[in-house]
Amino acid sequence: MFVWLNGRVVDAARARISVLDRGLLHGDGVYDTWRTYGGVPFGLATHLRRLATAARVLGLPTPGPAAPWEARVRTLLARNRMADATCRLTITRGAAGDLLAPTAPAEPTVLLTLRALPEDLARQQADGVRAILLPFPRDAATPWSAHKTVGHPSAVLGRMLCRRRGAAEGLYVTAAGDVTEGTTSNLMIVERGRLVTPPVAAGVLPGVTRSLVLALARRAGIPVREERISRARLRAADEVLLTASTIEVLPVVRLDGRRVGGGRPGPVGRALGRAYAARTARLRYS
Repeated sequence: MFVWLNGRVVDAARARISVLDRGLLHGDGVYDTWRTYGGVPFGLATHLRRLATAARVLGLPTPGPAAPWEARVRTLLARNRMADATCRLTITRGAAGDLLAPTAPAEPTVLLTLRALPEDLARQQADGVRAILLPFPRDAATPWSAHKTVGHPSAVLGRMLCRRRGAAEGLYVTAAGDVTEGTTSNLMIVERGRLVTPPVAAGVLPGVTRSLVLALARRAGIPVREERISRARLRAADEVLLTASTIEVLPVVRLDGRRVGGGRPGPVGRALGRAYAARTARLRYS
């Protein structure tokens, strides 16, 4: 596997960063993730704007314009002999001292990596997946929850719990009993033909795919509401959907072992999945 690290394409097995890198020591960094269709990054400029916003919050350098990153993605795809992939760009403060506050100026660490797409994504979208409610909320509170920071132990622990219980995703629940989002996805439900999702003001990540799916729903005449979703409301939903760049629109058919709706992907989720596929088709088949 080849990666792009600080201006060079290198073999991942030989790539090196300092043991004093603040991303390692303090989680002092940000990242964003997108995927490609037909070798072309989808929504890259939007992802980079979100990454730049997060970088400014922490006083980190911003990633700059999209064109150079598209070229780097294409280079890595070719070097790794991959047609399409999930792409992650990480920026840390670099080796700027091991105290909490940086003690010395340092060059940032900038790392672009690729990951193979899920082989069974099409099957999961057609059949639906299992999800569970996690026994803890997301560890980052507002305003940090609006940004993808490097340190996110709740997501790591949540995914480990999902693996033990045979689930594809875990959903965070606040102390007040509101279900907010998944470890790597945004949450939507369908009630009587309406699409409902927690508002960004509730501390959820402003997902790029979330925004696109909401726009596609409005364009299709599906009523959209941004409202709090309680445990009871989630369990009573006709459909439960997850959205993210890597999974697109993914129906949940079982929640904590209980059937969601009819136990199969519902009509709204299927329609949004088709609309999303049509939106990406120009890149997918170019």
